[in-house]
This record gives sequence, C-alpha cells and structure tokens, in this order.
Amino acid sequence: MVTDKTQALYGLLQQVRPLHRRVARSVGDHLDGTGIGVGERAVLALLVESGPLSVPAIGRALFLPRQNVQKWVDGLRAADLVERRANPAHRRSYLIAATEAGRRLFAEIRKREDAAVADLAARLSPADVNVATQVLSACLEHFSPFEDDPDHPGPLA
Repeated sequence: MVTDKTQALYGLLQQVRPLHRRVARSVGDHLDGTGIGVGERAVLALLVESGPLSVPAIGRALFLPRQNVQKWVDGLRAADLVERRANPAHRRSYLIAATEAGRRLFAEIRKREDAAVADLAARLSPADVNVATQVLSACLEHFSPFEDDPDHPGPLA
C-alpha cells in the first residue's frame, strides 16, 4: 500500500544519487593541489581514522573492489602518504598505515572540507542532523541485503 510516508521516502531516496555526485565533486575540488584523488582520499581517511588495515579489509570497509583499492594504495605509497607494515595475522600480506605526512595531509584536507560545509552546518540544528543520520542509517540497514561482494558484484538488472 502506497502511503504519503512511502511517497515522501521515495522522494528522499531519489535525492541520494544527485547528492552523492555533488558531494563527490565537492570533495574532488577540495583536493586540488594535494596530489591525490577522491579514491585515494577515501583510503587515506579510513587509515587515519581506523588505523592500519589490509588492502582487502579496506575494500570491504569502502565497499570497493580490492583491485581499485590496491591502485590507490600504490599511489599513496609512491607519495609517501601510507606505508606497509607487517601483518601479524598473515605472513604474506601487509597492513597499510598512514604515515605522518599522510596524517598531516588528511588534516589539511579536513580543514578545507569543514570550511566548505560550515554554511550548511549553520543552517541545520543538531536535531536536524541527528534525524537525517537516523533516516540514512535506517535506509542503509533496510537495503543492506542488496550489498554484494565488491570483488564479485552481482548484476544490477
């Protein structure tokens, strides 16, 4: 049964794709001059905020194929923003960790991003943000059965 609430939720979900695209473009714009792209920024953010992880663990956390993650890790390593460390759980694999230079760069990126969203933050109350977070969390949970292995994605149609 279609209700007003169902219609309103449908309208909200229709805004997710354009919002995602605009946020991704904004993030990209704030990376100008840093030498890294949006994918590398996502990996660096995860490592700074979560600590050392293996490439497969990074892929799972970001819902991205391991091959993409490996490419970004290689770029970050070449720029000395991350380093490989021994992985006590696996002798033949490594953990990837942010270097001090990587931490400094990410802090600078976050300053830029925080400044960019300050106007929006000023327009919203903490209650607004909490409700939006709850709604998005509920949507993520509801649609979680449709998430698949990023290394072996299923067909969309």
